[in-house]
Amino acid sequence: MTSTDQKGAATKAALPRPVERALHRLGQDISTARRMRRLSQEDLALRIGASLSTVRRMEDGYSGTALHTFLRALHVLGRLDAVSEVMAMENDVLGMELAREQLPQRVRTSGGSKPRAARSAKADEDVVDDSAELEGF
Repeated sequence: MTSTDQKGAATKAALPRPVERALHRLGQDISTARRMRRLSQEDLALRIGASLSTVRRMEDGYSGTALHTFLRALHVLGRLDAVSEVMAMENDVLGMELAREQLPQRVRTSGGSKPRAARSAKADEDVVDDSAELEGF
């Protein structure tokens, strides 16, 4: 199998139905936004640095269209920030819940099993009683 045959087989691989629907819907939304801004397909193609046929395939929801083409179109249409917000960590409810489940129940000190309150007699002798100086604070 040649490299072009492999590439063709990869693009023909069946996409999950929800992905197909999302691509089609995204293409329709880009087409609607373009028309609302009174841009022709040729105008959009020039602005994003793509061919007219690429813009047509993108608006048709063709799965072989590069992601950067969609992102460039969204940038020109003033909608790129909305895409960035979709994947923002604070909006990822499932991801945050999974991370919360992995938090440890307790955190132990790394120094050993004895608490820090246990000090030697020598350390107790070196402590100066400053309570008279701090009176009134």
